[in-house]
Amino acid sequence: MPKAEKVTETLTVYQQPGVFSYGTDAVLLVKYVESTVVGLNGKNMCDLCSGTGIIPLMLCDEFKGLRASMLEINGDAAKLSALSAEQSNLSDRVDVYNGDVKNVRSIFGGESFDFVTCNPPYMRTDSGKMCEDDYKTIARHEVLCSISDVFAAAFYLLRTGGCAYIVYRTDRLSALMAAARENKFEVKHICFFRSRENSTQSELCVIKAMKNAAEGMKADVYTVGEFLGRK
Repeated sequence: MPKAEKVTETLTVYQQPGVFSYGTDAVLLVKYVESTVVGLNGKNMCDLCSGTGIIPLMLCDEFKGLRASMLEINGDAAKLSALSAEQSNLSDRVDVYNGDVKNVRSIFGGESFDFVTCNPPYMRTDSGKMCEDDYKTIARHEVLCSISDVFAAAFYLLRTGGCAYIVYRTDRLSALMAAARENKFEVKHICFFRSRENSTQSELCVIKAMKNAAEGMKADVYTVGEFLGRK
């Protein structure tokens, strides 16, 4: 049975055993978008590989003029997203689609969105421990969706000058950069995250990639706690 989690006073998110739950990486991406995208109210976003929808749900809860579409291949997760939107009074601004990132052309119109977000599968199919639960394997490993698939979908969905915001593992950053270039994106900003103040390693990063942009990139480094605590 779905379990309700009160994220804010106005946002209830439903989770369910067997369906991959959101984590710190998704919340970091939400915080990054909040601090980076100018004029979120009035914009139209699409969240790919949406899971149970935490990224667009949190953003729409915070910004009352933002509209969001979310795309998730797992039907159970998509149903949980729709339930969360309904219970949080967000159904009028949040649309949930159960479908494949590789089939966005049959689901959405081209150049329909101002920005795209994604917390994609991070791990290659030949690395890491595969999960007994098929959905968790699909959510973590590039079984049905690669980072190149994400950028290809984003290119189709975004208007000219639109940006894709993606959270990813730092040790696979070279794959992300290659996929961005392959699909006519330029990474304009990277935010590296360390788990602790005394750590010298970054485990996660969030990137801002612009469609059809010239090269030129900036980078910042934060601890996870420092970034999440920013106002």
